[in-house]
Amino acid sequence: MNNKFTFKSKMGTFAFCFGAMANNMTMALVAYIMATYSNVSPAVVQNILVTPSLVATVYAFFVGQLNTKFSTKKLLLFGQISILAMGMIFMFLGGKASIWVLVLAAGLVGIGQGSNNTILGAMLADMIDDEKERGSFLGICMAVMNVGGVFFSIAGGKIADITGSWQMAYALYFIILAAIILEMICLPEGPVAQAQAGGGAKEKVAIPAKVWVISIHYFFFFLALYVYGSNISQYIINYYQLGGASEAGVATSVVTIGGIIAGAVYGVYSQWFKKLTVPIMMGAAAVGLFLCLTMTTTVWGAYIGGALVGFSMSACGPYIIMELGKIAPGAQYSKAMSIYSGFMNAGMCVAIYVINIATGMICGDSSDIHTKFIVGFVLAAAACITSIPVYCSKSKAEASGQ
Repeated sequence: MNNKFTFKSKMGTFAFCFGAMANNMTMALVAYIMATYSNVSPAVVQNILVTPSLVATVYAFFVGQLNTKFSTKKLLLFGQISILAMGMIFMFLGGKASIWVLVLAAGLVGIGQGSNNTILGAMLADMIDDEKERGSFLGICMAVMNVGGVFFSIAGGKIADITGSWQMAYALYFIILAAIILEMICLPEGPVAQAQAGGGAKEKVAIPAKVWVISIHYFFFFLALYVYGSNISQYIINYYQLGGASEAGVATSVVTIGGIIAGAVYGVYSQWFKKLTVPIMMGAAAVGLFLCLTMTTTVWGAYIGGALVGFSMSACGPYIIMELGKIAPGAQYSKAMSIYSGFMNAGMCVAIYVINIATGMICGDSSDIHTKFIVGFVLAAAACITSIPVYCSKSKAEASGQ
């Protein structure tokens, strides 16, 4: 047993995970922010939601290289401090400064968003030697992230409603400050990915081709998942008229609830399905989107479909992080995780545009909600089928009997 995996280090890890998705709150408050900046185009205000993904895409590709110079703990704290800084700017300057100040501040979230998976994977690889135990704990960490995302979103919305000030909702970010203090006390320093060897030049680290295959494959799968989150509100309220804002809010929440359940029981089903974990879970996402296409007379199709999409996403994540640790061990791991996180965040940036282009090519109307869900279903089904050779083929080590 690694003596770094203690109750103390677990508490530090949970503190990090709980605040990792704090920016979910901004999505819940964006309508209030638009009202405050009513003299500005809504499209400009929406940049506060897009900018984190843009920054995360760039930073994700560099964080692995940064890990060759700085420890995982230092990079983790840098990401958390950046998130805290964003919250303080929104709290104290929101409504007073230009909207572009908030847009630039929102970019600070991208530092945390672009490094969360990389840092968490490297940190757990250093703390937990046993692969099964690491996988189970990683699933729990994903569940804690989702719980934190739900907490900040719901609590932030309530504070904004009660106080009449969306700025006051960002007082919740003082929880991030408490988390930073706990992380400084509880977390081990963590590794530097590639140490200088005996005063000589650093050995160039080659990244296995399968890392790129997995990353590009997940990019396309993420496009399928994004169809649900970016269109379910219109699906329920305008297109099929299944309910109002309350029903749309529930549909959004069930994605996170599905993710919490997936993380909490990851250690169980990952042992059942083994190498079929990702194909089965990507298939679950395809089923969820198919239900949205076929159960269009009741909102329950959207609810069940959303839960399956959320379960799928949070089930694939831990398995892929563990798989990258196998095919790119040691000095390769942080860089491999950077590539994976980079493609995932790139998916967030371009998903809406790719989906709209594909929808327009199919039906001539890029805004047609039903066709968008057809695009999502086809992408998820294709990702499921192609994931079989990606994840079920034997590695070189397995083929040689090592």
